[in-house]
Amino acid sequence: MDNVLFIGIIIGCIIFIGICILRRRPDLIVDFALRASIGTAGIYLLNLVLRSKGYDILVGINGMTVLANGLLGLPGFLLLYGLAIYYSFAK
Repeated sequence: MDNVLFIGIIIGCIIFIGICILRRRPDLIVDFALRASIGTAGIYLLNLVLRSKGYDILVGINGMTVLANGLLGLPGFLLLYGLAIYYSFAK
């Protein structure tokens, strides 16, 4: 029962912080959404090109990659592919 209360408090705080950010700086939310969507589309297209050329360096699309693209933009995109290259040769 304590865990449910704790999770409820955390969710309430996150919603409150989100509303405060949205009221003061809506451009931050729009900027994050644009970077995340463009970065995710870039991952999908680059994976498509790399797969057609026969390379085994692919980045999956999940919540963490969308978050990295949304927060960091192009450096996050390059970071994801840098990690994919590093771990493909570290086998």
